[in-house]
Amino acid sequence: MLDLVIVEDESNIRDCLTHLFPWNSLGINVVANFSNGQDAFHYLSHEHADILLTDIRLPNISGLDLIRMLRESKNPIEVVILTGYKHFDYAQQAIRYQVHDFLLKPIKYEELTAAMLKIKDSLEKRTDSVDSIDESDNTYHQKLISIAKEYVKGHLADASLEDTAIQVHLSPGYFSKLFHKITLSTFSDYLTQCRMERAGELLKDVTYKTYEISLMVGYDNPKNFSRAFKQYYKVTPREYRNNVSDI
Repeated sequence: MLDLVIVEDESNIRDCLTHLFPWNSLGINVVANFSNGQDAFHYLSHEHADILLTDIRLPNISGLDLIRMLRESKNPIEVVILTGYKHFDYAQQAIRYQVHDFLLKPIKYEELTAAMLKIKDSLEKRTDSVDSIDESDNTYHQKLISIAKEYVKGHLADASLEDTAIQVHLSPGYFSKLFHKITLSTFSDYLTQCRMERAGELLKDVTYKTYEISLMVGYDNPKNFSRAFKQYYKVTPREYRNNVSDI
C-alpha cells in the first residue's frame, strides 16, 4: 500500500476525498489529511508518505509554497495538485517543483484515478527493481548500507528514513527495500536498536538525566523513550541504571 496525504481547506471536499474515494481499490492508504499547508509540512517533515494531493489556495501557506518547502528539504514525495484555478503561472511553478499532475476542480473520478495509478506504477517499478539486484552489485549496495548505518549512528537525535535515504542518493522506498534485502532487518528496527544501545551506554554515566538521554537519542517525549527502552531491555531506564551501578 502507498501512503497518501491530502491537503484541502474545504471540509466537504476534504471529507469526500478522504472517506468516500475508493483508495483501497487502488492500493493507496490515506494516512493523514489537513486543512492547511503549515500542518501538512510539519507532518511531512517527520513522517513518510508516498503521495501528496494538495489544493493551491490554502490558509497559512499556499499549496505551491508547501511543495517548494518540501523540495527544499529534499523530500521526494510525489505530488498531485488539485485546484479550481487554471492559471499559467501555477502550471509553470508546478512543473518547476516536479509536480506529477495538475488536476482542475470539479475533479473527475477517472482523472484522479488515472493520475494515482500512474504514480503507483512508477513507484512500484522503482521499488521492484530492488528485488532484481544483480549479485555483482552486492558490494556496491553493501557499501551504501554501511554509509547509511554510519549516518544513523552519528545522527540519532534526528535520523529518519527519508534523511538517511538522501545521504546515499536513493528514494525512501527503494532505500527501505534495499536495507531490508541487505541486512534482513527493517530500517525502523535498526534505528531503534542503535538508539537503545546508545541510551544504555549513556545511562552508565550518572551525570546525564534520563530526559537528557531521551533527547540525545531522538525522543522528544521522555515517556515515549521510557516505554521504548522498557520494550527493548525489559526494564525501565531507572532499573537499568541501578542494575549497572550494582555490578
